[in-house]
Amino acid sequence: MSDSLSQCSTRIKFKIRYSETDQMGVANHARYFDWFSEGRVAWLEERGERYSDWEMKGWVLPVINAECKYIKSLRFQEVVELNTQVTKFNSRKVEFSYKILKPSQNLTVATGRTTHVFMHNVKIRQLKPEYYEVFSRTPTRLYS
Repeated sequence: MSDSLSQCSTRIKFKIRYSETDQMGVANHARYFDWFSEGRVAWLEERGERYSDWEMKGWVLPVINAECKYIKSLRFQEVVELNTQVTKFNSRKVEFSYKILKPSQNLTVATGRTTHVFMHNVKIRQLKPEYYEVFSRTPTRLYS
């Protein structure tokens, strides 16, 4: 995979929902991992793939490592931007990195990383060539 394409990120914007916050109106720490999942789904969609189609064909990407660094709290109704990119990739696993920003202030509020193995029909497998090339595709922006 070329270095320039591996650095190509997918950006989504969303508003912090009431159900994602605690009694003080602060986003719950576990929600960040939900948002990271949404970022991965959007990353694939921008490359013409649907994760649900992969699942129907027996391919899944279970998480084997996940981390998040919380820098600043997020609150109910704040608009945030999530940038997702592939930082490492081979035929057996992929690593995504994430940056959550408050776009109004261009302020990074959290960073994260997840590592996934490729599994087919409940066994770790090398990714097939038709899926492997997805990680080299030029994205088509779906979201602004």
